[in-house]
Amino acid sequence: MKTFFLQLFLSFWLAALGILIGSTLLFPGSNPGPADNFRAAGQASSRRIVDDSLREFAEDGCTGLTQSEGSFIVLRTDGTPLCNEKLSAEEQRLIKRTLGDLHGWGLNARAGESWIQMHPVTSTDGRHWLLFGRTKYVHGLGIPPLPRNALPASIIVTFVLALILTRPVRRLSAAFRAFAAGDLSVRLPVARNWWSSVGGADIRELMLDFNHMAERVNELIEAQKVLVRDISHELRSPLARLRLALEMTREESEQPLPSLDRMEAEAERVNELIGQMLTLSLMESTPQSALKETVSAEEIVRSLLPNMEFEAAGRGCNILFHSRGPVPQTSGNRELLRRALENVIRNAIRFTEIGTTVEVEVYAEQHAVLIGPAVHVIVSDRGPGVPEQNLAMIFRAFYRTDSARRDATGGFGVGLSIAERAVALHGGRISAHNRNGGGLSVEILLPVAVRENAVPELVGATS
Repeated sequence: MKTFFLQLFLSFWLAALGILIGSTLLFPGSNPGPADNFRAAGQASSRRIVDDSLREFAEDGCTGLTQSEGSFIVLRTDGTPLCNEKLSAEEQRLIKRTLGDLHGWGLNARAGESWIQMHPVTSTDGRHWLLFGRTKYVHGLGIPPLPRNALPASIIVTFVLALILTRPVRRLSAAFRAFAAGDLSVRLPVARNWWSSVGGADIRELMLDFNHMAERVNELIEAQKVLVRDISHELRSPLARLRLALEMTREESEQPLPSLDRMEAEAERVNELIGQMLTLSLMESTPQSALKETVSAEEIVRSLLPNMEFEAAGRGCNILFHSRGPVPQTSGNRELLRRALENVIRNAIRFTEIGTTVEVEVYAEQHAVLIGPAVHVIVSDRGPGVPEQNLAMIFRAFYRTDSARRDATGGFGVGLSIAERAVALHGGRISAHNRNGGGLSVEILLPVAVRENAVPELVGATS
């Protein structure tokens, strides 16, 4: 069984069903069915039925009696029908066997496919008769009418009961999913006392443990963010003084010193790393209210192209841009999206082979993951690619493949992490896969702005 709710529901319902069937088998009584209307009718009603039948017989003979008798037959005390109604051989045998021992409610037995009952009745005029009733026999376990009608009710009651009892588990599951998705503020409402909590003390303790865990993790992550932000800011000042000292040393030196150039390059790398760390910190602290701009991913890519083409030329490669049809806008923050797209394109330029082309494609299309129209930005290179088992890891901060470390491409493993967090803040997805023939393709999905109620019809590609 896939869910706790289904297990609980089936357990309760099967237990209730077992009680019903067990009570029927242990206490079967007479055949439970419509024949019990004899007892329900009572002696007074039986006398009325006999009196009415005798009156009809006196007025219209057997014709009138046949029309009025219904499921009852009036028998003489010797067991013969008043109007020669047809009785099966089995019924006649049971009637004759019972005639000598009629007391209480008399005959109550099965005869073939019928259940028959018979008991003595004294009519108003003082004569003695036998009232005979025949109903269809109920096969199988013969569940009584009330429990049979109660089966749907038992399903409903069990469903509601299971729904109530599993509600805390569903809340806990939803809280875990939200927490895993990055909402560190999620907390569970906990009852003051265990007896007022659905699920009792165990569920209450579990909710308290979750809230304590969430609070502690939130404190640790916030402390880490503050530490990274403070360290990054504190490093900027001595780094600026170091670069100033390098410039002064270079001016005072009478001849070029290659070591100074190397020191300046390394200082620039550290400065770049600090900038990326501050960007990561900015991503974590960006409120949702800052993501309400209406921006165009296509415009951002076009604005990046001149600088990206210049960097690509320095690497001995080029960039080819495609835009399919009018691309709708998306809601978000222009600066965050610009950094994300810039990092992805720059990463492709860094790893593509010399003389190859980095392809950037933008288009709009329905997407099942985002459940609606989405803007697609795909950046593809012709580099070494990434081992399949490491594709999901390249979006982690400071992760670098072995080939990246070996080839000293100059990155810190932070660019794609910044892109992943920026895209996630916009409710989008980013993924990577290896290309046929070599290379890596990174795809960014961004949900279309709410005011865009349809995906434009795709047209031919333009470059």
